[in-house]
Amino acid sequence: MLATYNGAAYLRPQIESLLAQDYPDFRVLASDDGSTDGTPAILVEYAQRFPGRFVLTPPPRPGQGALRNFEHLMATCLAQDRARWFAFADQDDVWLPNKLALCAARMQALESEGGADLPCLVHTDLCVVDAAQRIVHPSLARYEGFDPAAATRESMLSVNQVTGCTVLGNRRLLDLALPLPQAAIMHDWWCAVVAGSGRRAFVPLATVHYRQHGANHIGARNRSVLARARRVLFDGAGVWRRVHQLGAQTWHQAQALRQRLRERGLDDRYVAEYLRWRAAPRFAQLPGYRRYYAGPELDRLSRWCLWRAWPTEPIQPIPAVDR
Repeated sequence: MLATYNGAAYLRPQIESLLAQDYPDFRVLASDDGSTDGTPAILVEYAQRFPGRFVLTPPPRPGQGALRNFEHLMATCLAQDRARWFAFADQDDVWLPNKLALCAARMQALESEGGADLPCLVHTDLCVVDAAQRIVHPSLARYEGFDPAAATRESMLSVNQVTGCTVLGNRRLLDLALPLPQAAIMHDWWCAVVAGSGRRAFVPLATVHYRQHGANHIGARNRSVLARARRVLFDGAGVWRRVHQLGAQTWHQAQALRQRLRERGLDDRYVAEYLRWRAAPRFAQLPGYRRYYAGPELDRLSRWCLWRAWPTEPIQPIPAVDR
C-alpha cells in the first residue's frame, strides 16, 4: 500500500525498490492524495509499465492526509479480497530486496503457531539515512533508544514502537482495524494497538532505508540528552505542547480501541486496566509507570509528570495535508 503526496523527488527509487523485492507474489496498490508536482505522472507511468503488478486506486476525497489515504488503501485491499497479507509503504524510503521475504517468513511462523485466526503484525528495524541515502545510523531502534522486541501490548498504548513502512499484517488485522476511528493517531500506531489483541513480532534487522530529508511528516528523532536539551532550549513551549497533546491523543485512542474490541466480542480488559491507571492520581501511577511508558527513562518520567491523570481535551484533528 503506497500512499503518496508531492513525493516526486524520491518516489522513483522507492517504487524501483518495491518492484525489486525477492518475494515474488505481491501487488503494489498506490493512492495519491492530490499531488501538484510530478507524482501522479510517475504513478501512471509505472501502472502502464507494470499492469496488474502496479495498480492505481485514487481516493474518493483527496486532500485528507496520510492517515485517510492509507485507510482508503486498506479498505480497497480488504474489498478486493485478493491479499492474504498487507504492507505499508512510504513514498520517500527505499526497501532492501529481502524486506518482504523476511517479514513473510516471520508472519508464516506467527500464523502456524496459532495466530491464523488472530490479528498478526510483523515489523522490523530500519536504517536511518539522509536525503542522499548516506547512513546516519544503522538502527532506528538504537538511534531513538527503544527496544521494540521488549514492547508489550500495554506499553504500546502509550508509546508506538512500530514504524509503518516496515509493517506486514494479516487479513484478520486489516478487518479488525477498519474503519480507522477518529481517535486513531496514525494508521501504523492504530494497527499496532489492534494487534495487541493477537500476535506481534519484531525482526531486529533493518529492511528499509528510512530517508530523512527535512520535510518528513514523521521521522527519526535523536533522543540523546544533548539533542533533547537543544530542543527544550530552542522550542520549549513547542515541546511541552506536543507532549501534552500526545497524552490526550493516547487516552482517546485507547478508548477507541476498547470500544472496537468490545464491538467485536474480544477481550478488552487490558485496555480497561490501562485507562483506569491513567485516570488514577499521579502518585498512584508511580509504581506502574515503567510498565506503560517505554523508552529512555527521561521519556518515561516526562510522560508521568506532564500527561494529565484524566485527559479531557477534545481529539486533535489530523492535518488535512501530509507534507
